[in-house]
Amino acid sequence: MIPKLLILTIGALLSYGIVEASIFATPAQASPATAGPSNEFVFDTDNSVTNAEVLSGNTVTFGHGHTPFINDSNNNIGTLTGGSLGTVLGIGEPQFGPFSASSVKVSWNDRPDGDKFLVNQSGIDFYIFESGNRSNIDTMAISATGAKGATDFFYEKAINFTPTTSSDVGYWTFGYDLSWLGFEDGETIESLTITNFSAFATVNPIAGSEGTGNRGFVDFDGNTGEKIAGGLGDRFLGTNQFCGPVTDDGGPNANSYYLSWCNPGFENFDTDPDLVYIAAAGDAKFSKSHIVAQAVPEPTSVLGVLLAGVFGVSSTVKSRYKKQV
Repeated sequence: MIPKLLILTIGALLSYGIVEASIFATPAQASPATAGPSNEFVFDTDNSVTNAEVLSGNTVTFGHGHTPFINDSNNNIGTLTGGSLGTVLGIGEPQFGPFSASSVKVSWNDRPDGDKFLVNQSGIDFYIFESGNRSNIDTMAISATGAKGATDFFYEKAINFTPTTSSDVGYWTFGYDLSWLGFEDGETIESLTITNFSAFATVNPIAGSEGTGNRGFVDFDGNTGEKIAGGLGDRFLGTNQFCGPVTDDGGPNANSYYLSWCNPGFENFDTDPDLVYIAAAGDAKFSKSHIVAQAVPEPTSVLGVLLAGVFGVSSTVKSRYKKQV
């Protein structure tokens, strides 16, 4: 009896490992890449988004001399939305005109191994690289769609700027932890929706981020929360822009082409981020199906429970034997 129970125990443990392996697939690091001024952002080009679809608003695709990922031009966001190889997708375009609420949806649907759902792990889960200038950041808001539906739109300021073709020309890196949006470790998402916002938008900080204005859910009408603080460059602060000075009012004016362009009554409060590339971060994990958060015991816990069962059954067998004797 005992040897059979041990065999069952070992089989159960092996089954646990097999189940875990089938749920989480870790892709081979076939095309490692880095980004950032000190190459501090590590990812695999195999983990870039494979689909992009314009949902609304004004958009444009264009080439860029400082596109940072020319070795994976097939998966640049502009290319995925129908532009030529290595192009950028600008949402909220044109720069000159009334505000245009614009959005794009991206996903990993066409990964060759069929694993299309990104698994939330601890730390930053994905990066968005946005083409721009050191003195002008066009920020954005994101929503993630999981098994339970889409989240509200979330804002996080850029991490840093990487110069490429000149000291003022390059790309900004944005990093997002899905836990900030309410996902538990192990839960999956199927897509991201990225949108721009006006200078009037505010952010309702998540716990622990109060007073920073740089991490929370967006109120596009600006009725609640705090002014968005992230990314104010020096381009529009105390300088003259064609017709006169432009001053900072606490909102993301540097992000929004907040100026008159010598045309009375003509102001563009639009942000128009230029999306270059989006990739899952580090040792990303993917799944072929949605995973909803649930308590999964650690392997050591499973071993303890199973061994306890073995000894419990063994003791019962011995006790019954004594009674029979």
